[in-house]
Amino acid sequence: MPERHIVVVGGGISGLSAAYHLTKQAKRESISLRVTLVERENLWGGKIRTVREDGFVVEGGPDTFVTVKPWALELCRELGLWERLLPTNPHARRVFILWRGKLHLLPHGFLTFSPDLKGLFETDLLSWKGKLRVALGILLPKPNWDEDVSVSAFLGYYLGTEMTERVIAPLMAGVYGGDIRQLSARMTLPTLWQIAKLHRNLAWASLVRSLRRKLQRQSSNSQPSSYFMTLKSGLGELVETILASFSEVNLVQGREAFQLRRDSESGRLIVTLDDGSQLAADAVILATPAWSAANLLKPLDANLTDELFSIPHTHAITVSLSFDRSQVSHPLNGSGFLVAPEDQRESLLLACTWTSSKFPPRAPQGKVLLRAFVNKWVEMDDSELVNAIVEALRPLLGIKGEPERSWVFRWENAMPQYTVGHAKKVVRINERLKGLHKVFLAGNYLTGIGIPDCIRSGREAAEKAIRAILRGNSS
Repeated sequence: MPERHIVVVGGGISGLSAAYHLTKQAKRESISLRVTLVERENLWGGKIRTVREDGFVVEGGPDTFVTVKPWALELCRELGLWERLLPTNPHARRVFILWRGKLHLLPHGFLTFSPDLKGLFETDLLSWKGKLRVALGILLPKPNWDEDVSVSAFLGYYLGTEMTERVIAPLMAGVYGGDIRQLSARMTLPTLWQIAKLHRNLAWASLVRSLRRKLQRQSSNSQPSSYFMTLKSGLGELVETILASFSEVNLVQGREAFQLRRDSESGRLIVTLDDGSQLAADAVILATPAWSAANLLKPLDANLTDELFSIPHTHAITVSLSFDRSQVSHPLNGSGFLVAPEDQRESLLLACTWTSSKFPPRAPQGKVLLRAFVNKWVEMDDSELVNAIVEALRPLLGIKGEPERSWVFRWENAMPQYTVGHAKKVVRINERLKGLHKVFLAGNYLTGIGIPDCIRSGREAAEKAIRAILRGNSS
């Protein structure tokens, strides 16, 4: 077989994963393959942005990945990063909810939507009426969940309004940056969705599952493993290690792909860059945001472009702050807090991670590192925004004085929203892709927004591209 060429557009974690798995599978299949990875920015990694300054490790984008999805852990093992993994501090796994101006402890189990009864009745987040409504959820009949519904409608049926608005809404906003009245239950809570379809009652099945886990931990006499993991030098270490493994990948940085077409004579795909240069490819993987992929695909399939443009996105801003420990009176005895919707209306805060508690190596001894998430896109300059965030945190954490350092990161159209009906939209996108020979998509806007999902998405796109080349046609 003559040498083949695959172009991957987008140097975020999805594109890096695609390029990595292309080279890995080409060796396995003994294919002569040339891979070109194109990134328009001058930095690799997309939303993974790690800053290391004077003992601080600051994340501008995601700071962890979940361990229940295996793809990030598998890649770390392959890259020799297993010993570099850093779990969350086992003594700081408590989470708080900011509700009516005060921080309330989120009881055990609430984070995974399966609260135990003791935690339910001890919490001051819910009234007795709200607690009773949650408890009575185990008696409700099974509804017909054949069609997708919002997270609010889905969990509200079992848990009631108080639990949904005061606990579920801030938890989901912290992950998806979206509104539970619009987010798809099927796509954002796939495990709970399947449990609800298989069992007579979701609340009862979740309670049984929670009890089983508790008994398993007691019988094994071991501490629960960390649900979240990162790397000792930040998630940028993952990006750097993948790049270091690219001995045979052609890296094109600071160049934007602005046109994709098919050559009428050869049938090959032509990627035109913003400097006028062209890359002829046997297959192309678009690992860009949905709106960017839509622009590139317009000459090939206008209907597919419309589907991609219809995926809404929200913006994100993070503000990291460092203080001397003497400036913060709060014990910071947890990983941080989330903000209930009614409190978001009075503040810019969406959530705040106590980074130096969650991951102690992230800050020098005697220093505090906080990371605030802003709940709306604001046009303030960085200094104004930092001042506003400090003033919002000051009464909650007992902050004295001003931060010693600050880091602001702004991400436009960063968070794809899996709104009701998103699953059907993905089906339609995949159907349209079948007509585009050897063009594949990868990214966080399809079936999962987290780092493990993006790694899986890139790997699956690479597998499809390799199979298409081996067959001489697309899958």
